[in-house]
Amino acid sequence: MNKNHLLLNEYKQNLETIIKSAKECGLNDEIIRKIFQKSLSKKIRKKSNFLIMLTIFASCFSIYVLLNVHTPTSSIVLRNVQGIMYPALKMVRTLFLPFIKLFPSLTNLYDESCLLQNPFFHLADMECWPCENVHSVLDVSGMEKKINIVEKVSEGIPFIIKSNLKSNHSEISLAAIQEALNIEPMESSSENFQFHYRINKMMNAVALRRLFPAPEFLPERSGQAVERFINIDSPTSDPYSLPNTECSYVFVMQGSGERTISLQPSPECRSKCKSLAILMKTSHVLLYNWWYWRPRSLPSRTKNKDLSITYINSYC
Repeated sequence: MNKNHLLLNEYKQNLETIIKSAKECGLNDEIIRKIFQKSLSKKIRKKSNFLIMLTIFASCFSIYVLLNVHTPTSSIVLRNVQGIMYPALKMVRTLFLPFIKLFPSLTNLYDESCLLQNPFFHLADMECWPCENVHSVLDVSGMEKKINIVEKVSEGIPFIIKSNLKSNHSEISLAAIQEALNIEPMESSSENFQFHYRINKMMNAVALRRLFPAPEFLPERSGQAVERFINIDSPTSDPYSLPNTECSYVFVMQGSGERTISLQPSPECRSKCKSLAILMKTSHVLLYNWWYWRPRSLPSRTKNKDLSITYINSYC
């Protein structure tokens, strides 16, 4: 008699012992049958759940291997999916806007992607050739159709362009910012007046977009980051560094007043690239890639006495 038959006989004997004990306790055959059926069904469900979880894990692991190890498959997927990723997300965001307007408190659930930046982050093998031969920030206003600005910016070359801001307005007022963000009026009489706002809520982002529309030359497939910044400075306010944005391609719009922007090479490229400076006037748009440039905002050296309002956003 083989091992399987021995186990089967042992199982049969144990089963008969259990049935005998159940009858001695006063249970009839029908109740005993139902107890066995319920016990067996639980075991089957547990086994089924385990098989489902095992299948899901195996599928996810297979997809991970194909996308991260098998280069041909990864290239095919990226080539076919990347082009529709941002349009799809943009459509989903548009569909949910009416729902967000009905329940604006839901925007408070926005999840921070990163609360703290890593001060020790450094690329040891970063190539700096995109900024090595850049000696000035070029004004390409009116030449948007002749050159691919987005491609040049992705290569590390910064540009400045004169763009239209809010329809029928040449500049953005402090009152318009206060109304868009629903904030209290600010005292702007101080010589060193500064207010810097970080916006990461969808409703505020939509309100600001009416004042600062996306530059017309951005590709349709690009997606703007929800995170954006508004810097309000008096003409003589102290210098400060512009923040690193979610996406590496950054555009800075000067809503009113003037401000000098100093583009300093990133730490990895300081030994190979030179610092640049550009005077940002009302309606100027500066585009740069923060992989190569880390900008600082400084007071303008001109006699302009208007309040400076600067809008910062990024796209991927």
